[in-house]
Amino acid sequence: MAFQLGLPILILREEGVLAEGVLEKGVTGLYLPEFSLATEQSFISSDEFRHLFDQWGGYVRAVYKKRGDPPKLYD
Repeated sequence: MAFQLGLPILILREEGVLAEGVLEKGVTGLYLPEFSLATEQSFISSDEFRHLFDQWGGYVRAVYKKRGDPPKLYD
């Protein structure tokens, strides 16, 4: 529902989780990183996650500035 309202979403998929619905590649048009909790290196401390999180944070700040103005679907 957040995606339909134009709100920023951040989706992470753990390795082994079925890619169905919003987890399918290309459904939301967003980059969906896949990570594993079994590896020693934490995905959350990686540069890839930091960049992705900063990008998502920018989208959140932009929506907050607009204070809920609905997105313009058609001009």
